[in-house]
Amino acid sequence: MPTTRFKSTIEALKDGPESLPVEKAVTNIEGWEEYLSKHEHDGVKKVSQDLTKLKKLLHAKEVDHEAIHTLLQKLGKDTVAVAESTKGATSEHIKELGEALSAGK
Repeated sequence: MPTTRFKSTIEALKDGPESLPVEKAVTNIEGWEEYLSKHEHDGVKKVSQDLTKLKKLLHAKEVDHEAIHTLLQKLGKDTVAVAESTKGATSEHIKELGEALSAGK
C-alpha cells in the first residue's frame, strides 16, 4: 500500500471528518475497502465492516454526527489493534491512521 493513501487520509482527519465533502470521504472509504478486501486478518474484516457502516451514516438524509464520532473511535481502536499484529514498515502507518481516526471529531 502506498504511503500516500495513509497520508491523505490522516491529513483529511486532522481537519475533522466533517471538513471533508461526503463524496470525497466515500471515495476514500471505497479505496480502503478495496485494499482491505485483499486481506484475511480478522481485525481487517472488522474494520471493513465498520467502513461500510460509515458510508451508510454519511449517506443518511440527516447525518448523525454522534454516531459517526462513535464509529470513528471504534475504527481507530480496531485499526491500532491491526497495527499491533502487523509486522513491517506498514505497521507504523496503520497505527498512525488508527490514532488519527480515534482523534476524529
